[in-house]
Amino acid sequence: MEKARFCTKIVGGEDLTKYNNQIVEIIDSKTIRWDTRYTIKFKDGKIAKNIMSCELDFDYWYE
Repeated sequence: MEKARFCTKIVGGEDLTKYNNQIVEIIDSKTIRWDTRYTIKFKDGKIAKNIMSCELDFDYWYE
């Protein structure tokens, strides 16, 4: 199971900023042109689709 730290500044549409700095589970990924889009799962079970790679940090430290 791949995990990453989520951090976004995007507040358009559904505001996911309340999940910033949360370690999330990567469920799926798709490459669209030059960017990879991810489907992720938050700790509370919420699933978000089309998360851009710039919103995820795969090189993070556990706290």
